[in-house]
Formats: sequence, structure tokens, C-alpha cells
Amino acid sequence: MASDYGLNFGFRRSDESMAIREGRQKTPASGTPLLLGTAVQIDPAAPGFLKQAAAAAVPISGFFGLLVQEESHLGNVFSAAPDLGYDSIDLGIAKRNQLSTIWSGDGTKVWFKNTPAYDRGDRHRDAVTLVTMTGVLVGDRLGWDGTKWVENATQPWMVVTLVANNYCEAVLTF
Repeated sequence: MASDYGLNFGFRRSDESMAIREGRQKTPASGTPLLLGTAVQIDPAAPGFLKQAAAAAVPISGFFGLLVQEESHLGNVFSAAPDLGYDSIDLGIAKRNQLSTIWSGDGTKVWFKNTPAYDRGDRHRDAVTLVTMTGVLVGDRLGWDGTKWVENATQPWMVVTLVANNYCEAVLTF
């Protein structure tokens, strides 16, 4: 199954026999919204919530994984679009205080794409760097630095299988 979750993250392969989904955890209710595809963990200090994983976190299936919000594209049918504060320019950004899923699973293949800043009408979206690809080669290992994926051989979460023009694919190793 190949799928995307906005402009910066998606799945290339998520076979049911290898995918591990820990669901029914909410995104933080305040603070900067998280990007889909970032490293998250269950928040032990706030039961029922998750938080962005710390830099160099050692991934553990069912406790750490990649953030997915299956219904992030759905708006509120009771409000007019401008009142929502959320439209198609926001795809890939997790809604605050909403149920989410932590994905992991050895062999699950994902893709990441960095995008430049752009404007659509009176809306602006900042540049998104979800992975640092400078010097990253096929076979390198990626880990989490607290804000993005980076080459990290000591605490790897995945192995790179393709790198091209601000885009990469990688296979999870946990």
C-alpha cells in the first residue's frame, strides 16, 4: 500500500504483517503542531497523549514511532472553511488534541520530501525540512535529532533506500 500524508511524508510499503500501530493517543493540545511523519512517543507524563520524541531516542515498537493522523484532511462540517483555520495548505500538519497513531514495524517503507516556503492566495506555508539529506547516501541510517530525521548510525530508526532532489525513501528497522 502506497500513500501520502501531505507534501512531506507517506508510505511506500506498509504490509499488515509488518506494520505496528499504537493508536488512540492524542497529539499535544498546545504548542507548535507536529508534522506527520515526525518521531513521536507516548507521553508518560500525560496519559492518553503523545509527544515529539527527544533527540537520539532509542526506538521501541509500540512506544515510539512515526506520527500519523488518518483523518487530518477532514474539516469540521459545522464551520465555514475560513473559520476552521485549516485547509489543504495545511495537509501534513497534525491537528492539535486529536487522536493519532504511532506507526512502526520492521520493513515498513516510508518517504520524506522537503519543501520550500510558498504562498497560496493570502495563505503562507513555511519551508519544511523533515529530513537532512546533505551527505546522506543509500544504505545510511537515519535517526531523530529532536526536530527532523538525520544521518545517525548510533541510534537508527531506518535505513535509506533512495535519495533524490530533496526526497528520500527509507525502511524502518524496528
